[in-house]
Amino acid sequence: MQATPVPGLLLRRTLNAPPERVYEAWTNPKVAQQFICPESVTVPAIELDVRVGGAYRIVMRKEDGEEIVVRGVYREVVPNRRLAMTWRWEEDDPKDEYDTLLSIDFSPHGSGTELTLRHEQFAKAESRDNHEHGWSSILDKLEGLR
Repeated sequence: MQATPVPGLLLRRTLNAPPERVYEAWTNPKVAQQFICPESVTVPAIELDVRVGGAYRIVMRKEDGEEIVVRGVYREVVPNRRLAMTWRWEEDDPKDEYDTLLSIDFSPHGSGTELTLRHEQFAKAESRDNHEHGWSSILDKLEGLR
Protein backbone atom coordinates (compact mmCIF):
# COMPACT_ATOMS: atom_id res chain seq x y z
CA MET A 1 0.00 0.00 0.00
CA GLN A 2 1.42 3.36 -1.03
CA ALA A 3 1.41 6.34 1.34
CA THR A 4 -0.74 9.32 0.47
CA PRO A 5 1.46 12.14 -0.85
CA VAL A 6 1.81 15.10 1.49
CA PRO A 7 0.93 18.40 -0.21
CA GLY A 8 3.86 20.75 -0.59
CA LEU A 9 4.21 24.35 0.54
CA LEU A 10 3.70 27.39 -1.64
CA LEU A 11 4.58 30.78 -0.16
CA ARG A 12 4.68 34.13 -1.97
CA ARG A 13 6.07 37.45 -0.82
CA THR A 14 6.45 40.79 -2.55
CA LEU A 15 9.74 42.36 -1.49
CA ASN A 16 10.84 45.97 -1.82
CA ALA A 17 14.10 45.17 -3.63
CA PRO A 18 14.94 44.24 -7.24
CA PRO A 19 15.33 40.54 -8.16
CA GLU A 20 19.12 40.89 -8.42
CA ARG A 21 19.35 41.99 -4.80
CA VAL A 22 16.95 39.34 -3.50
CA TYR A 23 18.77 36.61 -5.45
CA GLU A 24 22.07 37.81 -4.00
CA ALA A 25 20.63 37.50 -0.49
CA TRP A 26 20.07 33.77 -1.13
CA THR A 27 23.46 33.19 -2.79
CA ASN A 28 25.89 35.35 -0.76
CA PRO A 29 26.79 33.49 2.46
CA LYS A 30 27.37 36.72 4.45
CA VAL A 31 23.85 37.92 3.64
CA ALA A 32 22.10 34.52 3.82
CA GLN A 33 23.59 33.96 7.28
CA GLN A 34 21.51 36.92 8.53
CA PHE A 35 18.09 35.53 7.61
CA ILE A 36 18.13 31.87 6.57
CA CYS A 37 16.94 30.54 9.93
CA PRO A 38 13.71 30.96 11.90
CA GLU A 39 13.36 33.51 14.70
CA SER A 40 15.44 32.81 17.81
CA VAL A 41 17.83 30.62 15.75
CA THR A 42 21.28 31.68 14.52
CA VAL A 43 23.57 30.46 11.72
CA PRO A 44 27.14 30.00 13.01
CA ALA A 45 28.31 28.36 9.76
CA ILE A 46 27.15 28.38 6.15
CA GLU A 47 28.67 27.14 2.90
CA LEU A 48 27.06 27.85 -0.48
CA ASP A 49 28.53 26.54 -3.75
CA VAL A 50 25.86 28.08 -5.98
CA ARG A 51 26.10 26.19 -9.27
CA VAL A 52 24.27 23.22 -10.73
CA GLY A 53 25.67 20.21 -8.87
CA GLY A 54 27.20 22.43 -6.17
CA ALA A 55 26.45 21.70 -2.54
CA TYR A 56 25.37 23.84 0.37
CA ARG A 57 25.46 23.24 4.13
CA ILE A 58 23.83 25.42 6.78
CA VAL A 59 24.40 24.96 10.53
CA MET A 60 21.60 26.42 12.65
CA ARG A 61 21.91 26.90 16.42
CA LYS A 62 18.77 26.91 18.55
CA GLU A 63 18.44 29.00 21.72
CA ASP A 64 19.28 25.96 23.86
CA GLY A 65 22.58 25.52 21.97
CA GLU A 66 21.49 22.49 19.95
CA GLU A 67 22.84 22.59 16.41
CA ILE A 68 20.88 21.26 13.46
CA VAL A 69 22.32 20.95 9.97
CA VAL A 70 20.61 21.09 6.59
CA ARG A 71 22.40 20.37 3.35
CA GLY A 72 21.66 19.72 -0.27
CA VAL A 73 22.64 20.08 -3.88
CA TYR A 74 21.64 22.80 -6.34
CA ARG A 75 19.66 21.38 -9.27
CA GLU A 76 18.85 24.65 -11.06
CA VAL A 77 20.65 27.98 -10.89
CA VAL A 78 19.33 30.79 -13.08
CA PRO A 79 20.90 34.03 -11.80
CA ASN A 80 18.35 36.57 -10.57
CA ARG A 81 15.44 34.27 -11.59
CA ARG A 82 15.45 30.81 -9.95
CA LEU A 83 17.14 28.47 -7.50
CA ALA A 84 16.12 24.83 -7.06
CA MET A 85 17.81 22.39 -4.71
CA THR A 86 17.44 19.33 -2.57
CA TRP A 87 16.90 19.98 1.16
CA ARG A 88 18.01 17.31 3.66
CA TRP A 89 18.26 17.53 7.44
CA GLU A 90 21.16 15.60 8.94
CA GLU A 91 19.85 13.00 11.40
CA ASP A 92 21.57 10.92 14.09
CA ASP A 93 20.79 7.88 11.96
CA PRO A 94 21.47 8.53 8.25
CA LYS A 95 18.72 6.08 7.27
CA ASP A 96 16.22 8.62 8.69
CA GLU A 97 17.39 11.29 6.21
CA TYR A 98 15.55 12.05 3.00
CA ASP A 99 15.54 14.77 0.36
CA THR A 100 12.76 17.25 -0.12
CA LEU A 101 12.78 19.70 -3.03
CA LEU A 102 13.00 23.46 -2.59
CA SER A 103 12.61 26.02 -5.37
CA ILE A 104 12.68 29.80 -5.16
CA ASP A 105 11.61 32.00 -8.06
CA PHE A 106 12.40 35.72 -8.27
CA SER A 107 10.10 37.72 -10.57
CA PRO A 108 10.15 41.49 -11.19
CA HIS A 109 7.16 43.18 -9.58
CA GLY A 110 7.14 46.93 -10.15
CA SER A 111 10.36 48.16 -8.55
CA GLY A 112 10.46 45.08 -6.31
CA THR A 113 10.38 41.31 -6.50
CA GLU A 114 7.72 38.66 -6.14
CA LEU A 115 9.40 35.72 -4.44
CA THR A 116 7.71 32.33 -4.84
CA LEU A 117 8.95 29.55 -2.58
CA ARG A 118 7.88 25.95 -3.17
CA HIS A 119 8.93 23.14 -0.85
CA GLU A 120 7.76 19.64 -1.81
CA GLN A 121 8.06 15.90 -1.21
CA PHE A 122 7.62 15.88 2.56
CA ALA A 123 7.24 12.48 4.22
CA LYS A 124 4.75 13.76 6.81
CA ALA A 125 2.26 16.60 7.15
CA GLU A 126 3.87 17.52 10.50
CA SER A 127 7.20 18.12 8.76
CA ARG A 128 5.52 20.26 6.12
CA ASP A 129 3.73 22.30 8.79
CA ASN A 130 6.98 22.83 10.72
CA HIS A 131 8.68 23.98 7.52
CA GLU A 132 5.81 26.34 6.75
CA HIS A 133 6.34 28.05 10.10
CA GLY A 134 10.11 28.15 9.56
CA TRP A 135 9.92 29.51 6.01
CA SER A 136 7.37 32.16 7.03
CA SER A 137 9.74 33.33 9.76
CA ILE A 138 12.70 33.31 7.35
CA LEU A 139 10.78 35.36 4.78
CA ASP A 140 9.83 37.85 7.52
CA LYS A 141 13.54 38.21 8.35
CA LEU A 142 14.39 38.59 4.63
CA GLU A 143 11.84 41.41 4.34
CA GLY A 144 13.57 43.18 7.24
CA LEU A 145 17.04 43.15 5.65
CA ARG A 146 18.36 46.50 4.46
